[in-house]
Amino acid sequence: MKWLVDYPQNTKNLVIVPMLITVFFSCGREQNNLAEPYAGAPVQVTSPERHDMVESIDLNANTIFLKKEIARATFPGFIEQINKNIGDKIKKGDLLLQIRTKESAANDSLTLAPEIFPGAIPVRARSNGVLTSLNYHTGDFVSEGEEIAIISNPSSLYITLNVPYQYVAGIRAQSRCQIILPDGKKVYATIEKQIPSVDPVSQTQTFLLRLVEPINLPENLNVTARLPLLVSKKALVLPGRTILSNETEDVFWIMKLINDTTAVRVDIRKGIENDSLVQIIEPVLSLSDRVVSEGAYGLPDTASISFTR
Repeated sequence: MKWLVDYPQNTKNLVIVPMLITVFFSCGREQNNLAEPYAGAPVQVTSPERHDMVESIDLNANTIFLKKEIARATFPGFIEQINKNIGDKIKKGDLLLQIRTKESAANDSLTLAPEIFPGAIPVRARSNGVLTSLNYHTGDFVSEGEEIAIISNPSSLYITLNVPYQYVAGIRAQSRCQIILPDGKKVYATIEKQIPSVDPVSQTQTFLLRLVEPINLPENLNVTARLPLLVSKKALVLPGRTILSNETEDVFWIMKLINDTTAVRVDIRKGIENDSLVQIIEPVLSLSDRVVSEGAYGLPDTASISFTR
């Protein structure tokens, strides 16, 4: 029996030509695959830098006038006349109001000696300032010693700051801090005084801050004090976007390049942080090291990478 069949010459040509075409294209594809090496994950890189880093804490604070004069009634009687209004600037010796004694008010025709029934008693300011409080109106009766008005001295403006006791040790006297006003404006103040007592409920200690440049602020204004707790000069830092972490954010690492095509995971210990930079305490990095800044998320511990612009 013959297993080979003799085809006509034309038929042989029709069979051989397609086979040659198939072999040709197959070889071409293999050559193309060999000519295109694997391109790693596209990333961008950066290098460590040195910056001064400051760790701060933001606490609520309030404005207060330390120097105040409390005008009190020296005799019981009725307020006959008020000469000043809240907000008026006051000079020492200015007449604030007059009080008419009960006896004089009871008998306007009384003609006894004025040293016995003095009639209208003037109440004058004993210091300069601004009238910030007026507790009575014309015709009101006041008892002897009652608080009638308060004159505040705007030049005695301070900021009271209640600091949780665990942060007190990090606050240095005569150091500066930043004050953020409700409108967003930022000014600076000096930590001048420390009150030697702790609030029994909140366990906070009070500090008095004085503005470096005097500005006109009202009393009892809520502001924010940003206090420096820790300062590191010329710290080695990386942008915050280079730092990766686990789900519980208790382990941190970076992807460091060991050559132009490979990045490996390096666990780190962080130091001071701000809005954009993170201090790297361990390991000790070099300024020439390269770290993945974009594209590191999801990379394995050892990854092939390629640069992008």
